[in-house]
Amino acid sequence: MAARPFESRLQDLVYNVDVGVGREIIRFGLYVLFFLFIILFYTVVQFKGLKEEEAMDYAQLGRNLAQQKAFVTQCVRPVTAGFFLKRPEVQNPLIMRHPDILHPPLYPVLLGTAFKLSGVPFAVETNARTFPAEQRVIIPLSHLFSILTGILVYMIGRRLFDRRVAVTGMIIFYLSDWVWRESCSGLPLSMTAFLAALATLLTVQAARMRAQPAVRARSWLVPLVLAAVTCAAAALTRYGAVVLVPMLGLYVYLTFGRRAWAWLLVFLLIFSACVSPWLVRNYRVSGKILGLAPQTALIGSSAFPDDSFFRTLNPDLSYDRVQPSLTDQWLKRMGEAFSENLKLQRAGLLGCFFLVTFFYGFVRPQVQRLRWCVLLGLLLLVMLAGLYGESTSRLSLIFWPMILLYGLSFFFILLDRFEFAMPILNKALTAFLVLLCSLPMLFALLPPRPGIPYPPYFQPYIVHVSAILKPNELMCTDMPWATAWYGQRTSLQLPQTLDEFYQINDLYQKISGLYLTTIMRGRPYIGGLRSGADKTWFPILEQRIPADFPLTDGFPIAEMDQMFLTDRERLMK
Repeated sequence: MAARPFESRLQDLVYNVDVGVGREIIRFGLYVLFFLFIILFYTVVQFKGLKEEEAMDYAQLGRNLAQQKAFVTQCVRPVTAGFFLKRPEVQNPLIMRHPDILHPPLYPVLLGTAFKLSGVPFAVETNARTFPAEQRVIIPLSHLFSILTGILVYMIGRRLFDRRVAVTGMIIFYLSDWVWRESCSGLPLSMTAFLAALATLLTVQAARMRAQPAVRARSWLVPLVLAAVTCAAAALTRYGAVVLVPMLGLYVYLTFGRRAWAWLLVFLLIFSACVSPWLVRNYRVSGKILGLAPQTALIGSSAFPDDSFFRTLNPDLSYDRVQPSLTDQWLKRMGEAFSENLKLQRAGLLGCFFLVTFFYGFVRPQVQRLRWCVLLGLLLLVMLAGLYGESTSRLSLIFWPMILLYGLSFFFILLDRFEFAMPILNKALTAFLVLLCSLPMLFALLPPRPGIPYPPYFQPYIVHVSAILKPNELMCTDMPWATAWYGQRTSLQLPQTLDEFYQINDLYQKISGLYLTTIMRGRPYIGGLRSGADKTWFPILEQRIPADFPLTDGFPIAEMDQMFLTDRERLMK
């Protein structure tokens, strides 16, 4: 066949760029570049370093996995050290190689793998203002999961509703301040939201294929199995994500028709098989299948106000002491959780539309049933948030994709009912809705902009103080998560009393440095330092060092905002 003339091929190319597939490629490319620019600009404006203590905790766990190939922590709490002392077969707090019994494993494993593959350095100069591992690994990973979740929002919208809902939902998701604020936190929330959306999509796909008589069982059984595995992955990323199991399990039971209970049992068995190795590890290490994670519900209760639970070497966990304070705290936090979650303040107008959909009957049974399953998941999360507070309430992000899609579906139903004579009005109202939903993100990009997370976190100070101690020496501090991550030193959280400090130093592990920051200095003078729970530390904060205190040499930092004490005169770099 003779080759086509050059003029003809050039004409086809121009046609494709003008009205054909080339035009769609160019439009898609411009959309991608626009959203990438917005994400990059938002990160530059909002991210100045990790601010969450839990984010630093996860980061140092990931680094330890990469370097030591063990799930050990350099952030040691007195309560976990005391917990190991109570086990007759241990009789050692294992401070310098302390097993972590507070966090699920999947996010640290992912971080450790990324750290190892990227070869990112952890040694930072004392005058540096940025930490390479955060900029090159932690935040990009979170952003990648958020971008992938947006794609899943489109796919779920296409399967449940139509292309209009799917495209608009994906755009609003990418312009949500809520999404990128959590993505910049360094916490595993973006990863959990991605796994939740993936599990939902797989379950919806399995139910959709199950409803078609001509489809073989193998075709819908695969996504069902993958959905159970993904639910397990979400729970091993954030324990609170276990609410996905009853949510999607109920959907399986309601939509799988004949012998639905058997497939629900399969779903639960696969989930249990996936999480059981981690539960066995916890039981072998700590004697409890979830370690001390359930007991963290006591943090902030009347029995353990503020952070005293973590700082107490031998907490009294008797039922008569714990139960009343835990009940009171649950009732108080339930009100806060309902206020934050059921009003869906972060979801804005679409959250209101989502609630209104419960008074509307969708034609397709699968869409109708999934809505009630999402509500069940939200209610269960609120119940958990009543126990564990703000950290669990933030998991409501995993329901944002479904809230977004259901809210949009109702918006377009209303729009179609108006039957505007000019189609451009439909597009104008849709654009206005997108603008309203993106306003929080737009305002976040405007001044005033956040600065470095000081007080108390200032990397040069932390790196400087940590470099004074050797890697095999133990530091005691009121922010051990920061010195463990930035300073790469095993750090003991400041015990509740001076006597517990002496007990650890004299009997189990010599403490070579004490680093106190605005976390302690900022506590109430009367109710905290002078006559409250921290009163034994007050003389040291005033630099009236007791005669028998083992750390006597040191210096103030940042005009007395912070102070460092060590056991002997050292080279102060």
